Amino acid sequence: MSTAISIRNVTKLMGRRLALPVLALAGFLMICMAGYVWLEGVRWVDALFWTVHPYALPSDRIRDATKIYSIAVFAGVFSFEVWIAERVLVSLFHPEGRTAWRTMMTDLAIQSARDHFILCGYGQVGRTVVEQIRRANIPFVLIESSDGLYRQLLSEGMLVIHGDAKRHSVLEAAGIKRARGVCALIDNDADNLYITITAKSLNANLHVITRAGHERYAQAMRRSGADDVVIPEYEGGVVVGRIIKEAAETKSQTA
Repeated sequence: MSTAISIRNVTKLMGRRLALPVLALAGFLMICMAGYVWLEGVRWVDALFWTVHPYALPSDRIRDATKIYSIAVFAGVFSFEVWIAERVLVSLFHPEGRTAWRTMMTDLAIQSARDHFILCGYGQVGRTVVEQIRRANIPFVLIESSDGLYRQLLSEGMLVIHGDAKRHSVLEAAGIKRARGVCALIDNDADNLYITITAKSLNANLHVITRAGHERYAQAMRRSGADDVVIPEYEGGVVVGRIIKEAAETKSQTA
């Protein structure tokens, strides 16, 4: 989906940039053909052939004026070729062009991904998860709905898809049927619940890890097929409580 949009944007950009040189070249070719017809009395098809392929000119059977004219035609056609090539390169190296190229390369890499994890959402929790699994060299594909953040991650070389993780087509594009698991990390319990249900419907063998903000949603997620449900606020409280307990025990031992 993102690849098609990027290619369409680049095509439109290239079309706008090439419109003037292509039209100018067409007019120039018509003038060149008319010149050959006037100088040598040849057919229009022969004049076109001489224009685009000057080496086909029968140098032993044409006038000197035609030879001089053909040099000017060759120089003109060459100039137009350079102009068009420059427009193509400018379009390809335009930010839209670079984005389209990176998107195509990313999509090819995602299509070949196997036994990977799909991470839905790149918020604070998602960033921490990405850091951890990158250190462990675990393959993953990230789904991000923010266009600006998607472009940033794409430029960083991350395997990322732009879209809504609740949609079947987006999860399928992320390779859910070949994936090992899905992590629903969006800061919205209803969305994470929906992702859990959708993911399990597409691949019942997935290991689904879901983030929840409230216990009532955590229970619903478990009933919907989530293998692990993490409540960051609760987990954070447990860690802080453990630290306080350890600090208190250390204080008692030194007293």
